[in-house]
Amino acid sequence: MKNSDIGFTLALGGGGARGFAHVGVFHVLQDRGVPIRGVVGTSSGAVAGAGYALGFTYEEMRQRVMEFAASPLARHPRLKAMRGGTDEACLGLTDKLARLYCQGLLVKSFFLDNSLLGGEFFREMVDFFLPMVRLEDTYIPFAAVTTDIKSGEVVVLNKGDMRKAVRASCSVPGVAAPVRIDGRHLVDGGASCLVPTPIARRLAPCPVLAINVDRDVGTQDLPTQSLEYYLRATEIQGYHLAEMLCGLAEVVLRPALGDVHWADFSRSAWIMEQGAKAAEQAWDQIEALLKPQVPWWRRALGRGARRAS
Repeated sequence: MKNSDIGFTLALGGGGARGFAHVGVFHVLQDRGVPIRGVVGTSSGAVAGAGYALGFTYEEMRQRVMEFAASPLARHPRLKAMRGGTDEACLGLTDKLARLYCQGLLVKSFFLDNSLLGGEFFREMVDFFLPMVRLEDTYIPFAAVTTDIKSGEVVVLNKGDMRKAVRASCSVPGVAAPVRIDGRHLVDGGASCLVPTPIARRLAPCPVLAINVDRDVGTQDLPTQSLEYYLRATEIQGYHLAEMLCGLAEVVLRPALGDVHWADFSRSAWIMEQGAKAAEQAWDQIEALLKPQVPWWRRALGRGARRAS
């Protein structure tokens, strides 16, 4: 193995706020000097991966995440309405009315619009994290994974406007409007390739380190309505597809993020910590793959020489 082949290509999965766990993984990789030869990201993995490929340090990325978590954008009323979960008894009258109003808007958008949040939320989010550069200008080779909503094809973007490519990779179908690039209508890469290990495999001739931040499929609750059964089946299907994709990587990290909702940015610091813990727990496996591997034919020649002596 050549020195240029020692290291990893990162395959960063999507998961909204859960994707901040990637930043915690970066902390361990940077701190221990792990060579990264390429980065491929889906959805929030594309946001984090683009920053890493541009050469941002862990400290810079962490500070940006915390600034975003405290920003009005992360507390968008429609995000809160989609997330739900807050104890109604803890809400004041104004908050309750605001939630009901936003939930009404969501229902309206669900039936009459092509997305619940439109394009502005994801545009502002991506602009918050990434500068206006081209994908070709990264220090480490980088690609953002998207899905063609018409053909169903996986579309890999590694040239052109970085912000636009990453925004397409983040555009959750139904939540954000598709992004038009080169005549295609592109949406979240998670629709076709939640953990982009096949693309990472082609990007550089080295082992793949995959990070899956999707929610665990297990639950104690039995669906009670037909729509719930349908959505539950779709969730299970996506989970098993992601597991199959993870099977193509030499190392797989699954940060223990519990049931954190993709739109819950309030736990950003804890999410990053969980990413770092997952990398530390897998360190022996990571370190073993950083050692140059002796080709099988050299090992065979070495054994033959010892027998002859």
